[in-house]
Amino acid sequence: MQQTLGQGSFGWVTLVREIQTGKLFAMKAMKKAELFKYCTIDNLKREIKIQRKLNHPHIIDLDSYFEDKTNVYLILEYAEGGSLFKRIKKQRRLSEDEAYHYLYQTCLGIEYLHKMKIIHRDIKPENLLLDAKGNIKICDFGWSTEMDNLKKAFCGTIEYMAPEMIKSQSTNYKLDIWCLGVLLYEMVQGKPPFTGKNDQEKCVAILSGQQLKYEESVSEDCKSLIAMILQPNPFNRPSIQGILNHKWMLSKQQSKSYNDQLNSRSISMLMMEEYSHSPLKSCQTVVSERKTNNKEWEESKQRSHHFVFHQPQPVNEQPEQTFFRRVLISLGCINR
Repeated sequence: MQQTLGQGSFGWVTLVREIQTGKLFAMKAMKKAELFKYCTIDNLKREIKIQRKLNHPHIIDLDSYFEDKTNVYLILEYAEGGSLFKRIKKQRRLSEDEAYHYLYQTCLGIEYLHKMKIIHRDIKPENLLLDAKGNIKICDFGWSTEMDNLKKAFCGTIEYMAPEMIKSQSTNYKLDIWCLGVLLYEMVQGKPPFTGKNDQEKCVAILSGQQLKYEESVSEDCKSLIAMILQPNPFNRPSIQGILNHKWMLSKQQSKSYNDQLNSRSISMLMMEEYSHSPLKSCQTVVSERKTNNKEWEESKQRSHHFVFHQPQPVNEQPEQTFFRRVLISLGCINR
């Protein structure tokens, strides 16, 4: 239909229509030459295998897949609302009621994945799409893995990486729990909690345990939930049910009338405003601001095989900094 919905490291996503039914789908086309230059065929097989067995209202459905001489194609459910990332950027930050709506549905999707023994490993607003009614659809399982086949890896998006991944420690499904805390912070604040000029500085910020800063409009209960999730020790992080049973979540759940209105009116109006053009006429390309290019992807792949976090040291090291460096060495964060 000549409409590009998005572009990624290995290809593009276009809007297509099934001839027999007239139903719209999103077709993800990946160039074989690029795909197998930076990863193996096992990566692609794993992504397809994982998504084929998923069936949940808050997870993008894989309808079919095929290939030709140059490309591999995935036919996916079409989420016309675009990404949550784009919604946050447009509104600068979300109200706590909206944030609850999206976090609650994301939790349901992640809970289902964990019950299916799957870890997503790249939960972020770019990978959370919205349907016409503003409901969450988790997508992009390129970094996902099955718990039974879990290996140490350095993958995903830096801003959303858990401390144990940066420190190349053993990981489990608590990686996704950490991402939910970062997601909630970004929704109510408009930016991730851990930032820096480069990936190294972002990693330092994540490992530093620094106190997070908030706007005055953020409630104490919301801050409490974020603090409960963003625990450096993964064993101290709550389960999905622990998140859903937090007092902030429960207080928002009581205002169901607002959520019904959010689903049926508010979000629909925002969709109409943002996507007023017919899919047949619009040719807008949506490109994520945190998109990873091929070079970065290859570097990330190399790091995933053997990653050691290197703490940058100033030229004239003070005693306190020397002690901090020794602590990092003992934790295995940096080389000796």
